Amino acid sequence: MAFALVGLSAKAYDFSAVNDDGKTIYYKITSATAPRTVAVTYDVNGTYSGSVVIPSSVANNGNTYSVTSMGNWTFQYCARLTSVTIGNSVMSIGELCFSSCSGLTSVTIGNSVTSIGEDAFRYCHGLTSVTIPNSVTSIGNAAFGCCGLQNIINNSPNFKFASAASVGTAQVLLPVSHTSDDFNYAADNPVGCLATGQLTIPNSVMAIGESAFRQCSGLTSVTIGNSVASIGRSAFFQCSGLTSVNIPNSVTSIGDWAFSDCSGFTSVTIGNSVTSIGEHAFYF
Repeated sequence: MAFALVGLSAKAYDFSAVNDDGKTIYYKITSATAPRTVAVTYDVNGTYSGSVVIPSSVANNGNTYSVTSMGNWTFQYCARLTSVTIGNSVMSIGELCFSSCSGLTSVTIGNSVTSIGEDAFRYCHGLTSVTIPNSVTSIGNAAFGCCGLQNIINNSPNFKFASAASVGTAQVLLPVSHTSDDFNYAADNPVGCLATGQLTIPNSVMAIGESAFRQCSGLTSVTIGNSVASIGRSAFFQCSGLTSVNIPNSVTSIGDWAFSDCSGFTSVTIGNSVTSIGEHAFYF
């Protein structure tokens, strides 16, 4: 996923409207006929800042539009954005929507949102808490990767915590539909590199995917469930805080660079079922 805006038109929006609080929001019409809808979008000539409220509806030229989505890249790189409240009519948050909003500390997600796009809140270092409403059915790749999250309040029945214990203070969410599938950075670990402290991977997980906990330098210990059969490429790459790992007998393969640059290791126990250890898997 690239983190640059490419091929943008000179004017990315169809109209703008001023909220009651004086903030100007830019909109792209997604349906010009009833029921009329718009997506919140960006203005290439300016950036959002401060507190922004996304309304449920907006009027323009005598027509009223329902605000149903947050477009890709809408707030990307808006470092002066501090808080966002998303109206209850919004159903989707686009890819990279809030990426690199380093000053963002508060987000209220409306209870109609069903999908949060890939990298949507990635690199929002100031974001410490988020509540995921029960309407959410899809969280994209690394949606909360490299945030400052200390607390995730999960109200969605479509995701569950990977274990009863938290991963430090930022619990990892595992989609219900994937509880016996890959546990990886791309799909099943939206918290990304913020995992800290002790990590328990439950017995329902059958594989630890590629780059699952890459560069989680705050991890101090990992307990791997006894149903895990494979540990993917770079799964724990540069987890410098890890001091030891016990790989259970269920594991048959360890991918390239799986534990590379885990410079804190003092001991590694490998189960007797492992038949394949990838290149530089334990290179320090």
